[in-house]
Amino acid sequence: MRHLICPRFCRYYKPDKTEDPGCGGLEYLKRRPELAGQVPSLAPPSRDPLYGLSPDDPRLLVVCGMCAFLVDGCDFRDPLVSDEECEPCGGLKVVAGLLAAGLELGL
Repeated sequence: MRHLICPRFCRYYKPDKTEDPGCGGLEYLKRRPELAGQVPSLAPPSRDPLYGLSPDDPRLLVVCGMCAFLVDGCDFRDPLVSDEECEPCGGLKVVAGLLAAGLELGL
């Protein structure tokens, strides 16, 4: 999943560094390998990184709640960081894209 998601969707991706665990979205999707075939069909979001979903969508909050970076390192969920200074991680973008495409992810 990492090679499908991170280079195309994540602004924070560093090809020479593998963070383990990855972001919450990546870790969630790694546990759902049957979704790997859906990821290449998603166009990277241009203006709306969450494909029309609200940042406070309860399904996205579930994914963020599982993320190791939420407490220390997630600018997207930090209320002190402005929207212009951050964006969601690549994994969350992909989860949002799959949800927006109508897939039921059980979140």
